[in-house]
Amino acid sequence: MKKMEEMMELLTEEIEGFHKSISKLEALSKNFKDLKIKADTSSIENYIKSLTKEQKKAINIYKEKTTEIKQGLRSARIIPNWLATLFCVLLSIQVLSLSYFGYHFIHFEERNKVAFIEGQKESNESVRRYFEDHPVIHEDFKNWTKKKDSVPNQK
Repeated sequence: MKKMEEMMELLTEEIEGFHKSISKLEALSKNFKDLKIKADTSSIENYIKSLTKEQKKAINIYKEKTTEIKQGLRSARIIPNWLATLFCVLLSIQVLSLSYFGYHFIHFEERNKVAFIEGQKESNESVRRYFEDHPVIHEDFKNWTKKKDSVPNQK
């Protein structure tokens, strides 16, 4: 019986603990019933509004940068200005020099003929003056040319 009494005591203690837990649960459930939860989305809405403002600012900045880049690309050149200028100057110098040398090459034969004729006139003039200064040599020259003309071609 002693064991039964002990078991009964344990059982009564357990029942009392169970009653205490139930009373606590009832008190908590009353608190939950009185507790009213309101769905407040204002903080989320504010966060979304600030996020959209920041995104609009970022999009505007991106648009400005892309327009700047487009304008830069439109005005960009593959060849710098100084190189294009240097190329034009060198090309014009080359064209002028080729024109100059072409002109002189074309008129080279004419100048040679004119120079030959002038040289022939000068040499004839100098020979004539020499013969006028030395009449004896002139007579010997005449005789020599007559002999040369009178000899037939011997082939």
